[in-house]
Amino acid sequence: MADNNVQQKIHYKSLGIAVHKFGGSSLATATQLKRVANMIKEQTKAGDIIVVSANGVITDWLIDFYHGNKVGVVVEIKEFYSKICQELFEKENDIIHRIEADLSFLQDNKISYDEFISFGERWSSLIVTKLLNQIDTSAIKVDATSILKILPAVDEEFIDTNHANIILESIYKNHLDKRLVVEGFVASNYQGKKVILGRNGSDFSATLIAELVQASKVVIWTDVDAIYSADPNLIKSPIKLDTLSLCEAQALSELGANVLHQKTILPLLNHRADVFIRSSFSEDRQGTLITKDPSDEHKVKTIAIKKGLKRVTITHINELSVRIIQQKFIEEQIAYYASSFDKSLARFSFYIESADVFNTVSIIKAKQFYPLVEQEQLAIISLVGQNIRQKSDVLIKFLLRLEKFEIKQIHYPTNAHALCVIAREDIAHPILQDLHETFFALEPSIPIVVLGYGNIGKQFIKILSENKNEIEQRINRSLSILAIANSRYFSFDDICLTRFGNDYFSNVQSNKNNQIFDYLKKYRGKELVIIDLTASKEIAQNYLQFAEHFWHIISANKIAASDYQFATRVSAILESNHRQWLKNTTAGAALPVQSSIKKIKESGDRIRRISGVFSGSLSWLFNQYNGQQSFTDLLKIAGENAFTEPDPREDLSGNDVIRKIRILAQEAGFLNIKEDFESATPERFLKGDLDDFWTHQEAINEYYTELYRKAKEQGGKLCYIASLDEHLLSLKLTIIEHNHPFANLNPCDNIFSIETDWYKDNPLIIQGPGAGREVTAAGVLNDLCDLLRAS
Repeated sequence: MADNNVQQKIHYKSLGIAVHKFGGSSLATATQLKRVANMIKEQTKAGDIIVVSANGVITDWLIDFYHGNKVGVVVEIKEFYSKICQELFEKENDIIHRIEADLSFLQDNKISYDEFISFGERWSSLIVTKLLNQIDTSAIKVDATSILKILPAVDEEFIDTNHANIILESIYKNHLDKRLVVEGFVASNYQGKKVILGRNGSDFSATLIAELVQASKVVIWTDVDAIYSADPNLIKSPIKLDTLSLCEAQALSELGANVLHQKTILPLLNHRADVFIRSSFSEDRQGTLITKDPSDEHKVKTIAIKKGLKRVTITHINELSVRIIQQKFIEEQIAYYASSFDKSLARFSFYIESADVFNTVSIIKAKQFYPLVEQEQLAIISLVGQNIRQKSDVLIKFLLRLEKFEIKQIHYPTNAHALCVIAREDIAHPILQDLHETFFALEPSIPIVVLGYGNIGKQFIKILSENKNEIEQRINRSLSILAIANSRYFSFDDICLTRFGNDYFSNVQSNKNNQIFDYLKKYRGKELVIIDLTASKEIAQNYLQFAEHFWHIISANKIAASDYQFATRVSAILESNHRQWLKNTTAGAALPVQSSIKKIKESGDRIRRISGVFSGSLSWLFNQYNGQQSFTDLLKIAGENAFTEPDPREDLSGNDVIRKIRILAQEAGFLNIKEDFESATPERFLKGDLDDFWTHQEAINEYYTELYRKAKEQGGKLCYIASLDEHLLSLKLTIIEHNHPFANLNPCDNIFSIETDWYKDNPLIIQGPGAGREVTAAGVLNDLCDLLRAS
């Protein structure tokens, strides 16, 4: 549509008008009309435009009426509206009288077919307008024919923009404080006569008007809650699409999809407003967003099917005649699919719905051509996805799967976003099922973001890449890493898992100021998994924001989980948003400590005390230390093997274990308890920065040499023991006897002794590796698999 009134369009844009279209099924009963009215009240504002279809099956009844079934249909229509109005309005006579007068007019006067069946939209808009005003939502009915004036076919434009702008300017000048209720499906021609806009005409009305008023968004409310990977009535467990690009939507509409008609998309190519497909019957308001910003290139997003088709072939025809016939199809609103013109053979072929055969043949014969119409019932099954034809893997998989079926034709549309196969209608459903299983057998993973690409992060990616296929089959979900970040860089866009066995990033951007979070803003409100493998306080402080953005969290970072008040707030927000925070590796690495505590409590047992060695790094250090090798040399070896935190003072100070104690105390229900914590190394060595720490090596070694001597004299060994009960949380470096239950651990082992009412004399013991990149990475992967299974 040409930009004939720039100033006016800027004015509209500043109003932020939204267009909402409601289909006939959404308006079919008094209950549904009340629901829609309340939705309009809550989700729209003054100045927004409400486009309505005819109520329920009224259009079908009017078509029967037009073709001679007058008496029966008139009774049905009167009873239908009488019941609705009695339920909606205390004084419904004005609406009923209007409808009865219109029915009398239709019985007594011969008018055009288009004007005849447009009465359904007129009655629907009257009811919706009255109902909105009744619930204190100021609304005015607007005649669509006064706005949408169709230009002659020879004109490049479809609608007279100047005329529409004059009418709309007048309406908004006087009624900016009201919602505008407009009939869908209806327009006028240049002779002032009513015309209908054909199948899905109300959707077309909505996008035409949206273009005129430069709408901020268009919401198409229907009886389906989204666009799916395939028709939910034909495929078991189809996948709901959160987004569809405008290119994909256009391709889908050109292939005859019921939810999107080709005409509906055309105005959006000029004014690229976001379009939402949502259900007026569901509490889920997310639906599918059709956006001008493409994503997920080269992936099959949906598979469309169109049945009941006939193949039409015209021979001895030139290109100019083909174009003339195609233009006539557009004028007569005849949809045709998978057309192809072979210039060398002078042959034009295409597919049409069986109901359009008569009109199609008439148009072709009027142009002095004689078409061949094949009698076999056919169907088109089409893969749709952004630029899928540029992805050889998709094409190869598509062709290989079709080898098992007897197909008529493979068609490559002019756009690069679709692949089509034509087959007999009786085998169309098996083909659809086979292709859907091929491209969607594994549900797409929730996008995964990995924060931290150090020792644990690299190991996590390594395990994931080496076991990807096995894990995907086990959880029936694909695994897809959206982004990976460290403190310097982040890489994004469907990370190739095999590539990250190497120590480098691709598609690198700076992350020195956590720019990755700016990149992730577009995922606000969408399901996403944040995996925090850092020890960063700054990242932990973002957990509230993650929760508010509706993102899952998997945490090996203990900082947030150990702060009871902060963790409680994060957990509450996540729970209210139906999201999860899994943090099993924050205490015990891959050991099932937290899950065991949870199960004990759920069984009705009560935890009395938990004690043990909670630091795998210090377990390794004190087991390895024998007075022969210096303590600091062992500490460096532990760091190189990722047994300690990047800053070993986190371990030696006890901070890392203290966080674990607090996390387990929360899980056990020991809250606001007195604490008695001692560091494993004197505080004087831990002050300053990390370089300062290493300057104390000689003194640190002397300190531990003396401790080791004392332990040996007492016939014992050093052990850093944690204990928690309902009275005290404690942590101390202690000399224990060699026959103590905690004395003979394997290097890096943690041990957790859980005493309960039922396990009083014989505590539950959980023992195993509690440090190291492998076990921590494995624990995080377990959390991820659990989350994906449950989602």
